[in-house]
Amino acid sequence: MNDPRSRILPLLRQGEKLLWVGQPDPQVRFTGADAFLVPFSILWGGFAIFWAFIVVTTVKQQPFFALWGIPFVLVGLYFIFGRFIVKKRRKLRTVYGLSDRRAIVCIGDRSVSDSPVSGVATKVDRSRDGRHVSVAFGSQGMGGIFGMGLGMYQNTGMDVVSFGLGQTVAFYDVADAEGLLSALDQAGVG
Repeated sequence: MNDPRSRILPLLRQGEKLLWVGQPDPQVRFTGADAFLVPFSILWGGFAIFWAFIVVTTVKQQPFFALWGIPFVLVGLYFIFGRFIVKKRRKLRTVYGLSDRRAIVCIGDRSVSDSPVSGVATKVDRSRDGRHVSVAFGSQGMGGIFGMGLGMYQNTGMDVVSFGLGQTVAFYDVADAEGLLSALDQAGVG
């Protein structure tokens, strides 16, 4: 795709200064939410496939039961591996920009979201090895049970669960951790 800087520059407003441009690392596959999602996906998918197999092999006179299980099998397959494909494709099309005024996320050619950087809550998470950083600007999504709202699905490939409900402007899995953190300091974030 195009140079990341050339995709962000046209989005800047008059007088706005670009401090940093980057992209998510498509090699980072797992998030903290996967500690729940991976076992759940294996249970869901395994049960759905087992159920469909039993129905197909034993209930030959009732095609409705076989058809009923197809959506559950498809959802299970998406949970198990499809979401990782979707996540990687999105990361390859995503560009992040930080200006002195806004955080800008550009996904593909049509999706652009932004958030002011001053006066909003900012959450910075470093990976365990310290090589990647993720930064969320503003609202962290809708709350939920045990404080894990729909925002917990962001950056997991399960983002469709929270589509339109408190999506957070965030930079996920940035390999240029020091460059981004330096630009955040320049912008006066935090």
